[in-house]
Amino acid sequence: MGYVNKILEYMQKNQGYITNKITKELNVPTIYLTRLTKSKEIIKVNRGIYVLPHIFEDDLYIYYLRYNRIIYTGNTTLVLNGMSNQSLKSIEANVPHNYNTHRINSFIVNRVNDLQYNLGKTYIETEFGNKVPTYNKERVLCDIFITDSLDNQALNYAIKVARDNTINFEYLYDYSKQLNVYEKIRFLLEINYEY
Repeated sequence: MGYVNKILEYMQKNQGYITNKITKELNVPTIYLTRLTKSKEIIKVNRGIYVLPHIFEDDLYIYYLRYNRIIYTGNTTLVLNGMSNQSLKSIEANVPHNYNTHRINSFIVNRVNDLQYNLGKTYIETEFGNKVPTYNKERVLCDIFITDSLDNQALNYAIKVARDNTINFEYLYDYSKQLNVYEKIRFLLEINYEY
């Protein structure tokens, strides 16, 4: 199989994307990416990231391919978990506290400790079907009370969606204890179960 076919076959099987790193892992010289870009068979969407022309560009997935240590948080994770009825206005992600963020200027990035970085990490599909790292709904509920950034309407919507999708109370209890928001979570759940 020729190098060009190897690249295109990989892209067909992997949501239409390929990176320089993957090309090297396939033992294909990266000059073939340049050649395919010049012939318009693929499109360069970011540094070292290429997509087939018929694929919609998925910013969340492209950023994840570019900065593979990010985990989406804040409003981004609310949208990914379906816990917001608003569209995604800005992108926000967590990275480890020692991660160099000087090249990231396309979205909001928070450097956090190991507990805040890893607790509740999961992968969720974007609207384009690509899996990206974010946090589960139990962690999102805890984060809502850490940041205190939602108005009552958005808060009630997020809680309702999380409850309708079955909250894992063991995770919620564990996360709320570790993140020091147990009293707020307990009070909230007691109030909401009365109705």
